[in-house]
Amino acid sequence: MQAYRYQEIAYLVVPIMLGYEFFRTARDEKRGKEETPIGSYVLDFFGFLFITLVPALFLFTIWAIEKGKYNFGVETLARFDRYGVMFMFMGAWWQVYIIAALRARRLQRENKPLSLWGPFLGLGIFISLLVLWVSPWGLKWVSVGWFIGLTGLLWALKVKPRTLEKLFWGLAIFTFFLENIVFIWLESIV
Repeated sequence: MQAYRYQEIAYLVVPIMLGYEFFRTARDEKRGKEETPIGSYVLDFFGFLFITLVPALFLFTIWAIEKGKYNFGVETLARFDRYGVMFMFMGAWWQVYIIAALRARRLQRENKPLSLWGPFLGLGIFISLLVLWVSPWGLKWVSVGWFIGLTGLLWALKVKPRTLEKLFWGLAIFTFFLENIVFIWLESIV
C-alpha cells in the first residue's frame, strides 16, 4: 500500500468520532421520553452513516484500487476515491464544527465546558496538521491559529451553549459550501 494511504486512513478518526457524537446525542434526545422523538432516528441514521458506511466505502475503495481486484469501472472507482478524500477527509473541518455543535447541545444539560473545548481544539489541530502538512503559505499554522483563536475567544466571552450550538452549525454549513466550491474549482483546473 502506498504511504499516503496510511495518512488517508488516519482521516477516519474525525468521521468515526462524528458518528459517535450523533449516536450519543440521539441517546440523550430519547432520555426521559415515553415516545422516541423523530429527531433521534435522524441522529441515529447519521451516526450509522458516519461510523460504518463512510469508513466501509473508503476502505473498500482503497483496497480495490491498491489490489486491482475491482476491474469494473476502475476510472469511476478512482474518481469516487478522489471525491471521498476531498469531500469527507480533506474537508473534515465541517465535521469538527458539527461535533462541536452536538457537544454544545449537550453542554446545555451537563455543564462540562472541557467536554466541548478539548475535543474541538484537539480535532481542529489534528486535522489542520494532517491535511495541510505540506501546504503552501503556512496554511497549516493559519488553520491551527484559527482553532486556537476561536476557542480562546469563545471561552473568554463565555458564550452561552445555545449560541455556541447555532454558531458551530453555521460554521459547519458555511465551511461545507465553501469547501465544495473550492473542490469544484480545483477539479476544473486539474
